[in-house]
Amino acid sequence: MITHSAHSLRLYLCLLTALLLAAWAATCSDASAAAAQRVLVVHSYHEDQKEHVVEMTRGIEEALAGADCVIRYFHMDTKRHNTEQWKRTAGEQARLLADEYRPQVIITMDDNAQMYFAKDYAKASGPPYFVFGGVNADPQLYGFPTDKVTGVLERPNITESIELLLKIKPAIKTLLIVADKSETTDPFVAYCKTLKLPVTVKAYAQPLTFDALQAVLAQYHDQVDAIGLYIVRAVARSTTDPTKVPEQEIVAHINERYKIPTVGFFDTAAEAGTLCGVSVSMREQGFAAGLIARGILDGKKPTDFTVKPTDRGRIQLNLRTAERLGVQLPYSMIQRADVVIR
Repeated sequence: MITHSAHSLRLYLCLLTALLLAAWAATCSDASAAAAQRVLVVHSYHEDQKEHVVEMTRGIEEALAGADCVIRYFHMDTKRHNTEQWKRTAGEQARLLADEYRPQVIITMDDNAQMYFAKDYAKASGPPYFVFGGVNADPQLYGFPTDKVTGVLERPNITESIELLLKIKPAIKTLLIVADKSETTDPFVAYCKTLKLPVTVKAYAQPLTFDALQAVLAQYHDQVDAIGLYIVRAVARSTTDPTKVPEQEIVAHINERYKIPTVGFFDTAAEAGTLCGVSVSMREQGFAAGLIARGILDGKKPTDFTVKPTDRGRIQLNLRTAERLGVQLPYSMIQRADVVIR
């Protein structure tokens, strides 16, 4: 017969054993985390930026799945807050985090993370190694590549987007290209000017305010057959109101005021309301950068990897915009599209 005191003792011993096992498991987990290699991902923009940061992160995590590493993220948020002071402060915060975290590999996505963080931080001797992605500018602007730095270029599918537009509206001959003014769009405009395009670009415009944008559209809409849009997320409401005009509002303004086809060269083009476009796959950008990082964690050096762009585009179509324009999109084209807004 088991007495009350014996029963209590047995219960106490069971609880003590459970606590000891839990402590042992936690110690093992902490030791495992400490033993794992560390990866820091520094994004230029905010965490929930759809079709861009979200997709880049998804690609990075797919590439590093199963690797013996711990990933930590930092988001500089320089799209919604694009003042010079904010960018410099965000870059300093990334440096402080890197000093504390001491990663073996740092993945830096988009140009601001290079300009305000990696460019200077990568100059120090020794680890960490750097892998960049989503870079629109010539990487030599940041002093890359080096024996510590390699990465993936982002080159917009401009010709492919215009060719898609021509399949929909073969009569198009002239184009106005509009973008905002930023570290990303300046290289885009420069890159456009090096290409032999299948249409004539009448003008490139990078308005700073919504009023300036409307003036450009009013000036050129009857001189061109279509409007090409790159990133238009940094257009201020006015000279006195720095609030950024949503890209959907800008495209809606074009669609409602002018019956003219639009082609987008950016990741949310169709969602914003443009007729069509072929954008770079941000998931592929992240995946390619993640694969390089994984190779470095496995013992390779940055110099083992060639700096080059990714090569798969995302076909985007907006059927509502097509209907507004009275355009019939071929079913085969809709089937092939990666993004279809109905």
